Amino acid sequence: MRISVIGLGYVGLPLASLLAESFDVVGFDVDFNKIKALERNEVTIREPGLEEVFRNSRKNGKLTISHDPDSLRDSQVKIITVGTPYDEVKDFVDYSQLDSSLDIIIPRINKGDVIALKSTVPPGTTMERVKGRIEGNGYRIPEDVGIAFAPERIIEGQALKDFKGLPKIIGASDDRTFKIASEVIGSLGGKVIRVSNPETAEMVKMVDNYARFVFLGLTNELALICEKIGVDVLEVIRAAKDDYPRNAGVLHPGPGVGGSCLNKDPFILRGVLKLSGLDLNMVNSAQEVNSFMPIHIAEIVKLFRSNGNVTLLGVAFKGDTDDTRYTPTFKIRNELVKAGFQVKLSDPLAEGHDIIKDMYEACMGVDSIVLLTDHSEYKKIDLERLRKVTASDPLFIDARGIVDRREAVNHGFEYHGLGRL
Repeated sequence: MRISVIGLGYVGLPLASLLAESFDVVGFDVDFNKIKALERNEVTIREPGLEEVFRNSRKNGKLTISHDPDSLRDSQVKIITVGTPYDEVKDFVDYSQLDSSLDIIIPRINKGDVIALKSTVPPGTTMERVKGRIEGNGYRIPEDVGIAFAPERIIEGQALKDFKGLPKIIGASDDRTFKIASEVIGSLGGKVIRVSNPETAEMVKMVDNYARFVFLGLTNELALICEKIGVDVLEVIRAAKDDYPRNAGVLHPGPGVGGSCLNKDPFILRGVLKLSGLDLNMVNSAQEVNSFMPIHIAEIVKLFRSNGNVTLLGVAFKGDTDDTRYTPTFKIRNELVKAGFQVKLSDPLAEGHDIIKDMYEACMGVDSIVLLTDHSEYKKIDLERLRKVTASDPLFIDARGIVDRREAVNHGFEYHGLGRL
């Protein structure tokens, strides 16, 4: 079989690179500059191990990168991985990238093809929107074309590991389509779980991130409570989870929720249910807490400093990635700037936004440091070197709980942590 992957972003590029270890793959994207960079073997996203897999697949001739829609004609399985952004205010999913992908794919369908959707969408999208557009062009499903939904479940920073090891959920229009989708997606590794229809598979994806979003809200609320009663939230969580699996869902507090998935998926589900006359109080409550965390971090700075220079360490929304989508860092910066602080941004991986790569350079002469991203580099900060470049009596706020409090204090920092004031 020949496979095509439409959309070469954080999901599509690792997927296409890995599938090319077993199949002939066409990686397609409408972004001309991205395609040109990939043709030069310049990997356009940061993901550990991806560059090697991508270049090997290109070298072996198994992976073709293309901007030409006609390159999709000969692929029997067409996998869509484009973005489906969400407008929280309007409770609206932006289907423009999905619809554009279908406009490109449908004229290039051959009878017997399988169209598999991996983009996160409201339950019902595959069998209503996708099926409707395909059948509106004269094809019958499943007699002429099979369709399936197989959610992506990866976490940035470990995409290759997740693609290979995590269970693969597949909801298909018919047995033949499931068999083909299972052969392709199952080739990556991990067990394949068939669910009864695409709607069920779409709902599984909702659960994945809905549950995590709510657990984050719970954990961040625990941090706020622990600050008020004067106990260390990290010690509480460690003790509560130690050899006690019932508390496994309790996560690690942080400065807010970033990234595409957790800022979209729970609200997709909320929007769907609102149309059915239901509301989700739990997701609204979690959103209230998670949205408050960036403001709270800024308030901690203002509690201990009335003005001055602040360096925010970490712009990416999570460690060891360069992805700044929905990052809480920008919200914290805006709050501090409004309060009269001079703010610098530092991140070893993220680009743009006037970011200073070197943390020690970024902290030169500042009164306050706020650690916001759990990059591996930040877990081995040289506190002695850092203290030498800061102003006197520097404030160090650790919103990720990755710096040892006693070591920071011993090096002359006034240390405070989220849920550990």
